[in-house]
Amino acid sequence: MANTIISITGAEPLAILDARGWTQGSYGYHGRGPVCLHGAIRLCTPVPGDAQIVEAVAQKQGWGTVWNDAYGTSEKMVRALLAKGIEITDNDLYATFGCQWEAVVWIVRRATVLTDDERAALAAARSDEWDAARDATWGAALSAARDAEWDAAAPSAWDAAGSAASAAAGDAAACAALSAVVWDLACEAGPFTFAHRDLLVGPWEAVIGLPPTLDRSPT
Repeated sequence: MANTIISITGAEPLAILDARGWTQGSYGYHGRGPVCLHGAIRLCTPVPGDAQIVEAVAQKQGWGTVWNDAYGTSEKMVRALLAKGIEITDNDLYATFGCQWEAVVWIVRRATVLTDDERAALAAARSDEWDAARDATWGAALSAARDAEWDAAAPSAWDAAGSAASAAAGDAAACAALSAVVWDLACEAGPFTFAHRDLLVGPWEAVIGLPPTLDRSPT
């Protein structure tokens, strides 16, 4: 039985469209002009970070920003979708982010409320050596996700966490989310090793800590 994790009534984003109008090609949420589907959602999600999570699920299900901006999508269609309300279940999150979806959701939500000091610490936790090693490790992580059929989950988690944070903090958050997706795929022999996994999550773990659902014990 599916459990609802994120719930948004249709009345809230529809009221934003009533007040500001609908547009394509721009979130529009920083100003007073029209907003797109997900710009409206970003203005009314109850928990910081949930807008990015909803957007990742929507992209997976075919009603993401690409759908909003597509030729042929109308404001009437967007309103009809919103009128039904938005319910994101644990099944939706599993399908989008993989078996460690809880850790990814925790990272995205936490990334949205980083303090200035935490952002500075995340930037300081990076180094030229870490950046260079990350590039190789990123490839190993994506390969592991692809082999385990989580190839779509990895970029979904990366994008959601990266957009929830900002600047250098966004890179650290994105790497942590990617590490969470492939957490259970790491093994001593590799090709995706425990060292790869720990390097990806390193800056985030040093400053913020691991999501409580992640376990370092070998499975």
